[in-house]
Amino acid sequence: MSDAIGTYSFLPWLRQGIANQITAGAVEGGRALMSVQVQLHGDAAEGGADANGVVNRTVALYGPGDIVGVDGRSVFRTEPMHWTTNFEPNYFAGIDFYDEDLPWRYTPAPPDGNGRIQPWLALIVLEERETNPEFAEGKDVRDKPLPYIEVADRTLFPPADQLWAWAHVHVNRSLAASASEFVSTDSNAIVGRLQAVLAENPDLAYSRLMCPRKLAANKAYHAFLVPAFESGRRAGLNLDPFADPALPAITTSAWADYAGRPEPTRYPVYYRWYFRTGGEGDFESLVRLLQPQLPDHRVGRRPIDVQHPGLNVRGVQEGRPDLGGILQLGGALKVPDADFTDPAELAEVKKYEEWATPYPQPIQQDLAKVVNLADDYAALAADAANGNAGILDPEDPTRADADPVITPPLYGMWHGLTKRLLKNRDGSDAPNATNWVHELNLDPRFRVAAGLGTKVVQDQQEKYMEAAWEQLGRVLEANRRIRHGHLALAASSMWYERHLRPQAAVDREKSLMVVAPLNKRVMFDGETVHQKIASSPLQPSITSPTFRRVVRPRARLRRRLQLSENVPFGILLDRVNKGEVSAAPPRIAPPGAQKIDDFSKAIGKPLPGDDIDKIPPSPDFVITDVGSKFLPKQGGEDSFEATRYKGGLRD
Repeated sequence: MSDAIGTYSFLPWLRQGIANQITAGAVEGGRALMSVQVQLHGDAAEGGADANGVVNRTVALYGPGDIVGVDGRSVFRTEPMHWTTNFEPNYFAGIDFYDEDLPWRYTPAPPDGNGRIQPWLALIVLEERETNPEFAEGKDVRDKPLPYIEVADRTLFPPADQLWAWAHVHVNRSLAASASEFVSTDSNAIVGRLQAVLAENPDLAYSRLMCPRKLAANKAYHAFLVPAFESGRRAGLNLDPFADPALPAITTSAWADYAGRPEPTRYPVYYRWYFRTGGEGDFESLVRLLQPQLPDHRVGRRPIDVQHPGLNVRGVQEGRPDLGGILQLGGALKVPDADFTDPAELAEVKKYEEWATPYPQPIQQDLAKVVNLADDYAALAADAANGNAGILDPEDPTRADADPVITPPLYGMWHGLTKRLLKNRDGSDAPNATNWVHELNLDPRFRVAAGLGTKVVQDQQEKYMEAAWEQLGRVLEANRRIRHGHLALAASSMWYERHLRPQAAVDREKSLMVVAPLNKRVMFDGETVHQKIASSPLQPSITSPTFRRVVRPRARLRRRLQLSENVPFGILLDRVNKGEVSAAPPRIAPPGAQKIDDFSKAIGKPLPGDDIDKIPPSPDFVITDVGSKFLPKQGGEDSFEATRYKGGLRD
């Protein structure tokens, strides 16, 4: 069984296909218009020429006025289910569709200036009453493609301009780019991630409509899926959707009031179901039963008896007789000090919170001796350690007990790097005797909480050990890399001290050649060494890889010049630095020599790329022998050889 928390994403709307190309104002006859361009190509008969052309047409898209029904199989869930009799009245009714884009598929308008799209479907919930009913069943169903209801009071419908807020796409996956992203406006990225989710499993996303009506308890309701636009209402009643009278606008609401509205109280129904709400007892009703009360000062505090702790530890009454041997164990919920109205009650609370005054109390001194026994046993015999702690033999109270005892744990010992409380082994006062380790171990209230925490760790020790080993594995890998880094640093330092530093004192140029690959990474006086050399009389070629290969001790040039390794090249570095010599100048062609540019001018001016593109295409172009009488045809598309040939000309 997975412990992972479900992750959901919600999109305000979704459109797929050609409907995304709808633009504002492009309407005719109550439908959205779209310009479509078709590229036509005709192969000519023998002896003729091929024909190419572009055809532009304006097409109308299906809208609400063309829909006279919704397939019931597209609905996979209603909230609540049909014939539910105890639905929570503080919930909203809703309907879910398999198709993610169904509520916006036939909306004849693009998104508005705020990026919102009104759905072409709406969900309304009406109450069933014996007197003054909110709706009546349609009786004259002749020639009607859909059943209908009659609603005289249009205020029962949700505001038409707010229907966009009651429709969304539900995705059972995260569409966020990162764990910290909660809202995204990058629609292209969101659509791409949604398509990946749908490719994984189409059932991971679906669309939903909700009704914003606040329900009442113990009432009967009918939920209706109806058209949201007037053209859809007319189509469902077998009326002309686009004339007689003409619609005020293509997006006119189905329950808008305008002159000449036909059959104004009738509304076709695509889908419906029935349910009842329950009575009191839902979450909202239980919350409303909560009444604020002034808490008693004892809330969040529980008395614990510390009169006889055992192990020769004196009770809390020894130092604070006013407490009666009782301490108050605090909890997570306490009355804040500012809410106390009675100073006496606040003083009573403070008395228990500040019980360890003066510090340390007798009970704390005895607790420290008992906890320190674990460390005393490592240095003293059991009877001597017990004698220091005042633990006597029960059969002979005149002498110390010779048997070691099980000591209370020292909580936080490893975190605080300490094994003792209040006193060192030699009897001197321990440093930091008031820090958190002492506060935790010498206060009985905190020892109770620490003991509960220890029990939790013991119950979950296998899981915690597994997590600790996982962390330890990363620590070992980090330590391995650190050791390798130390080794590399030590080897580099030794190499520098033995080879580079002595060489720099003898042959500066050789040292410069050795460190040349690092010049761009070494800083000197605010600049890299590479930049220093570039701005100096030394040419960059002095430290180039090619020059370093030429002047290396065993290079071919040295052997041909019969130079030994003892001949220094620092002389060259000094002469270049003084400006006496420089790198060889670029080669210049001797006068009268024929060059490639001269040959190019002799054969004529090359064709520019634009002229090559003007060469007519040839579908059967081939390269033939000189003297061939083959003539390629023109028109159509270039053959493979023609395409390659023109590419060669451009190059």
